[in-house]
Amino acid sequence: MDQLRKLIAALTLKQKLSLVAAAALVAAALYGLARWNHERNFQPLYSGLSAEDAGHVIARLRELGVEYRVADGGASVLVPSGKAAELRIQMAASGLPRSGRIGFELFDRTNLGATDFVEKVNFHRALEGELERSVMSLAEVERARVHITMPRESVFRDLRQPAKASVMVKLRPGAALSPENVQAICYLVSSAVQGLEPEAVSVLDFHGKLLSRPRSGNGLDAPEPSSALIEYRRSLEKDLLAKIHRTLEPVLGPDGFRAGVSVECDFSSGEQSEEIFDPDKSVMVSSERTEDLSGGYLTAGGIPGTASNLPRPKTRPGKDSLGHARRTESIAYQTS
Repeated sequence: MDQLRKLIAALTLKQKLSLVAAAALVAAALYGLARWNHERNFQPLYSGLSAEDAGHVIARLRELGVEYRVADGGASVLVPSGKAAELRIQMAASGLPRSGRIGFELFDRTNLGATDFVEKVNFHRALEGELERSVMSLAEVERARVHITMPRESVFRDLRQPAKASVMVKLRPGAALSPENVQAICYLVSSAVQGLEPEAVSVLDFHGKLLSRPRSGNGLDAPEPSSALIEYRRSLEKDLLAKIHRTLEPVLGPDGFRAGVSVECDFSSGEQSEEIFDPDKSVMVSSERTEDLSGGYLTAGGIPGTASNLPRPKTRPGKDSLGHARRTESIAYQTS
């Protein structure tokens, strides 16, 4: 000990400062190595969580006394690697994560004093929550929100309201929904709601891009314009608006007017067949014509003399008159 003191006392001020700096550097390196080794033993328990789900998961981990870490701005929760699988099972038993909405486990807490209105509202909430979980089970979907408008029955036809639904999806990075996936989501939601047609379900992503729209116009059976046709209509509106600006800006200035363009396009298509019959331009194939006319009255006759030469008066039909008439005409043309 005395030798160490003598050695330190023999050092210059510069040597003492260098020794202190080296000791601090070694201590920092050891601390960083220990921290890195400790963090390496953590793995994600859940990723892409909403703030509400992350709060429920962290609260449950605190109850279990499990050490955890938060990453990705609170969207990921890390736990020790050896406990991740066991903790996922425990979280699933507790109904976590809930995707921000509760499902049919809402009815596990039975309230005998609940009114019929409260029961309907709870069923509505539970159905939306279950559909959100089903949509999120798709590999491409990270988060989902489902909103349902229940059908309204009425004895008056004008007051009836059909069922409708809208689905918002947040896709995973680099993922995309194919038209078949979008159609599957529509049928999934419509099959779970009474009276809901697949055509009445609209699907859009979190960027506001419409993936599937409810059909309107002449009814649900009316053809739905494709994305290419909608883009064509938007391009027409953009071109017309640009022409209006180029025309009015030199006269009124850029701030002297406001213009907007809305183009209505008829994208309907159909087939029409027409047959024209014109006897003057047609070829006669067959012709049949029959005309038979006969008839007359009794002529003068008897003993020669004045009386016999005078014409007799006309007799009434059915008496002495004789008559017959028949006329048939049939013509066939070949159409061109």
